[in-house]
Amino acid sequence: TRESKLPTELVPRLREAAKKVNFDWDKDFAVTDNTCKTYEGKDALMMREQFAGKVVLQTEEQLAAASVRARSNAANSVQAQQIFFQNEVKEAENAFTYLEDKTVQFEKEIVKDVVGLEKEIVKDVVGLEKEIVKDVVGLEKEVVKDVVGL
Repeated sequence: TRESKLPTELVPRLREAAKKVNFDWDKDFAVTDNTCKTYEGKDALMMREQFAGKVVLQTEEQLAAASVRARSNAANSVQAQQIFFQNEVKEAENAFTYLEDKTVQFEKEIVKDVVGLEKEIVKDVVGLEKEIVKDVVGLEKEVVKDVVGL
Protein backbone atom coordinates (compact mmCIF):
# COMPACT_ATOMS: atom_id res chain seq x y z
CA THR A 1 0.00 0.00 0.00
CA ARG A 2 1.01 3.63 -0.18
CA GLU A 3 -0.19 4.39 3.34
CA SER A 4 2.23 5.28 6.12
CA LYS A 5 0.84 2.59 8.44
CA LEU A 6 0.04 -1.05 7.71
CA PRO A 7 -3.73 -1.47 7.36
CA THR A 8 -5.01 -3.80 10.07
CA GLU A 9 -7.19 -5.69 7.58
CA LEU A 10 -4.02 -7.00 5.88
CA VAL A 11 -2.53 -8.55 9.04
CA PRO A 12 -4.54 -11.86 8.92
CA ARG A 13 -3.50 -12.43 5.29
CA LEU A 14 0.11 -11.65 6.14
CA ARG A 15 0.05 -14.06 9.11
CA GLU A 16 -1.22 -16.84 6.83
CA ALA A 17 1.38 -16.07 4.15
CA ALA A 18 4.19 -16.07 6.72
CA LYS A 19 2.96 -19.34 8.20
CA LYS A 20 3.11 -20.99 4.72
CA VAL A 21 6.86 -20.32 4.52
CA ASN A 22 7.57 -21.34 8.13
CA PHE A 23 7.73 -17.86 9.63
CA ASP A 24 5.84 -16.46 12.59
CA TRP A 25 4.38 -13.06 11.70
CA ASP A 26 4.39 -11.80 15.29
CA LYS A 27 7.97 -12.91 16.07
CA ASP A 28 9.81 -12.61 12.74
CA PHE A 29 8.40 -9.34 11.42
CA ALA A 30 8.14 -5.79 12.72
CA VAL A 31 5.50 -3.33 11.61
CA THR A 32 7.01 0.07 10.97
CA ASP A 33 5.35 3.45 10.98
CA ASN A 34 6.46 5.43 7.94
CA THR A 35 4.62 8.60 8.88
CA CYS A 36 6.64 11.62 7.83
CA LYS A 37 7.66 13.85 10.68
CA THR A 38 6.92 17.54 10.56
CA TYR A 39 9.72 19.84 11.58
CA GLU A 40 9.17 23.24 13.10
CA GLY A 41 11.34 26.13 14.18
CA LYS A 42 15.00 25.31 14.64
CA ASP A 43 14.61 21.72 13.37
CA ALA A 44 13.10 22.89 10.06
CA LEU A 45 15.83 25.49 9.71
CA MET A 46 18.54 22.92 10.42
CA MET A 47 17.08 20.50 7.84
CA ARG A 48 16.99 23.27 5.19
CA GLU A 49 20.62 24.16 5.91
CA GLN A 50 21.72 20.51 5.69
CA PHE A 51 19.87 20.05 2.38
CA ALA A 52 21.38 23.20 0.85
CA GLY A 53 24.87 22.13 1.97
CA LYS A 54 24.48 18.66 0.44
CA VAL A 55 23.29 20.10 -2.87
CA VAL A 56 26.36 22.34 -3.03
CA LEU A 57 28.74 19.45 -2.23
CA GLN A 58 27.11 17.07 -4.73
CA THR A 59 27.23 19.62 -7.53
CA GLU A 60 30.86 20.47 -6.81
CA GLU A 61 31.81 16.78 -6.71
CA GLN A 62 30.01 16.13 -10.01
CA LEU A 63 31.83 19.00 -11.72
CA ALA A 64 35.18 17.80 -10.39
CA ALA A 65 34.47 14.24 -11.57
CA ALA A 66 33.52 15.49 -15.05
CA SER A 67 36.75 17.47 -15.26
CA VAL A 68 38.84 14.45 -14.21
CA ARG A 69 37.04 12.25 -16.77
CA ALA A 70 37.69 14.75 -19.55
CA ARG A 71 41.35 15.03 -18.63
CA SER A 72 41.88 11.25 -18.47
CA ASN A 73 39.98 10.76 -21.75
CA ALA A 74 42.31 13.25 -23.38
CA ALA A 75 45.37 11.50 -21.94
CA ASN A 76 44.13 8.08 -23.08
CA SER A 77 43.44 9.44 -26.55
CA VAL A 78 46.95 10.86 -26.77
CA GLN A 79 48.48 7.54 -25.70
CA ALA A 80 46.47 5.67 -28.31
CA GLN A 81 47.50 8.13 -30.98
CA GLN A 82 51.16 7.86 -29.99
CA ILE A 83 51.04 4.09 -30.34
CA PHE A 84 49.26 4.35 -33.68
CA PHE A 85 51.62 6.96 -35.08
CA GLN A 86 54.90 5.69 -33.64
CA ASN A 87 56.78 6.72 -36.75
CA GLU A 88 54.93 9.97 -37.16
CA VAL A 89 55.99 11.83 -34.02
CA LYS A 90 55.12 15.24 -35.40
CA GLU A 91 51.51 14.25 -36.02
CA ALA A 92 51.26 12.78 -32.53
CA GLU A 93 52.66 16.00 -31.05
CA ASN A 94 50.11 18.04 -32.98
CA ALA A 95 47.31 15.77 -31.78
CA PHE A 96 48.54 16.14 -28.21
CA THR A 97 48.62 19.93 -28.54
CA TYR A 98 45.12 19.93 -30.00
CA LEU A 99 43.77 17.77 -27.17
CA GLU A 100 45.59 19.88 -24.62
CA ASP A 101 43.96 23.02 -26.04
CA LYS A 102 40.55 21.37 -26.00
CA THR A 103 41.09 20.31 -22.39
CA VAL A 104 41.96 23.89 -21.43
CA GLN A 105 38.82 25.09 -23.23
CA PHE A 106 36.76 22.50 -21.39
CA GLU A 107 38.21 23.53 -18.05
CA LYS A 108 37.40 27.18 -18.83
CA GLU A 109 33.82 26.19 -19.61
CA ILE A 110 33.62 24.29 -16.34
CA VAL A 111 34.93 27.32 -14.44
CA LYS A 112 32.31 29.46 -16.18
CA ASP A 113 29.60 26.95 -15.25
CA VAL A 114 30.83 26.78 -11.65
CA VAL A 115 30.74 30.57 -11.37
CA GLY A 116 27.17 30.56 -12.67
CA LEU A 117 26.28 27.77 -10.28
CA GLU A 118 27.84 29.66 -7.38
CA LYS A 119 25.70 32.68 -8.26
CA GLU A 120 22.60 30.48 -8.24
CA ILE A 121 23.60 28.94 -4.91
CA VAL A 122 24.21 32.40 -3.42
CA LYS A 123 20.78 33.44 -4.65
CA ASP A 124 19.23 30.33 -3.07
CA VAL A 125 21.10 30.88 0.20
CA VAL A 126 19.94 34.50 0.30
CA GLY A 127 16.39 33.25 -0.22
CA LEU A 128 16.85 30.72 2.58
CA GLU A 129 18.24 33.43 4.84
CA LYS A 130 15.18 35.58 4.17
CA GLU A 131 12.94 32.64 5.00
CA ILE A 132 14.92 32.00 8.16
CA VAL A 133 14.63 35.63 9.21
CA LYS A 134 10.89 35.47 8.54
CA ASP A 135 10.62 32.30 10.65
CA VAL A 136 12.67 33.80 13.48
CA VAL A 137 10.58 37.00 13.48
CA GLY A 138 7.44 34.86 13.63
CA LEU A 139 8.85 32.87 16.52
CA GLU A 140 9.83 36.04 18.33
CA LYS A 141 6.28 37.37 17.95
CA GLU A 142 4.89 34.13 19.36
CA VAL A 143 7.29 34.29 22.31
CA VAL A 144 6.33 37.92 22.98
CA LYS A 145 2.62 36.97 22.89
CA ASP A 146 3.26 34.10 25.28
CA VAL A 147 5.27 36.30 27.67
CA VAL A 148 2.70 39.10 27.57
CA GLY A 149 -0.06 36.56 28.17
CA LEU A 150 1.59 35.43 31.42
